[in-house]
Amino acid sequence: MRSLLALSTVAALALASAAHAQATPPAPPQTVELFPADPGSAVVEELLVVARPPGPALWLVEKGGAKLYVLGSAPPLPHQLKWDSPRLDRALGEASLVLVPPEASVGPLQITKFVLTGGGGVRQGIGKKLENRLPPDLLARFVSARERAQRTAVPYKDWKPAVAGFILLSDFRQAAGLSEAKPVSTVERMAKAKGVKVKAMSQYRLGPVLASAGKLSDEANLACLRDTLTELEYDGEHPTDIGTDWANGDLASVRARYSTSAAQRCLLRAPGGAGLLAEQIGQSAAALNEALDRPGVTIAVVDLAFLLPANGVLDRLKASGAQVTSPAS
Repeated sequence: MRSLLALSTVAALALASAAHAQATPPAPPQTVELFPADPGSAVVEELLVVARPPGPALWLVEKGGAKLYVLGSAPPLPHQLKWDSPRLDRALGEASLVLVPPEASVGPLQITKFVLTGGGGVRQGIGKKLENRLPPDLLARFVSARERAQRTAVPYKDWKPAVAGFILLSDFRQAAGLSEAKPVSTVERMAKAKGVKVKAMSQYRLGPVLASAGKLSDEANLACLRDTLTELEYDGEHPTDIGTDWANGDLASVRARYSTSAAQRCLLRAPGGAGLLAEQIGQSAAALNEALDRPGVTIAVVDLAFLLPANGVLDRLKASGAQVTSPAS
């Protein structure tokens, strides 16, 4: 069960930043930059020039009398990050529903299949250990990273490189005081305090993600690990930068450093991965359009990786006839 929970975390990392699916994954960046070849969302570009009110980036989407407030998130954020958003507080006072990112669906059949197939192709073969099979450059980086995460080799020894890297990344962030659950967990707590219902905007099936990850070649597994270690090393050097800029609504600075996640790039290397990512952004946009079909006020927390690229969620909502603005107060 721990194995499935670990893979569920990996899948969530990948699908949470699924806005820019492409057939050929980009090479690991030397400097962290969001979608270097992407022209960016036309809607976001229009609003970047607007004077920033206090708090994280927030958009108001209106259609047919319905209102949808979209809060852009940029996980991971520091556990101790203090942020305040008067606009979000006021929106919560009007809202009847808060939509949070998609969650994984894990059933008994998936657990049984995972066990019977020896880990769905993402575990090392019997008698093989991860660190004995890594090339010297990756081994040195991996050992350095797990020591920074205050972990031994044991939790990772039976996993193939891609999954081992993502579990290590999650462990490192926990040790470094970074939370992959924020800001969603904070918004959920704020909503419940005001008696507002919280609901995942959709569910994704874990089975196809596991099947896709299990088909990664040895070369792709090592490439995924390199990407993950690059992301981990960047997090270690800049633990508070993006969090501070996010809390201040400084989209330009966040965009300059907010990378396509290593999990996303890894899934794109797997057979069928691009289709899974494209499907996820379509489902999220559909869930928000459905919210606009009902009267009243809804709030949605959406990863900025869904919002910043061209044809992201905000662009799609505007194309469907919605009006998108940034509430001034």
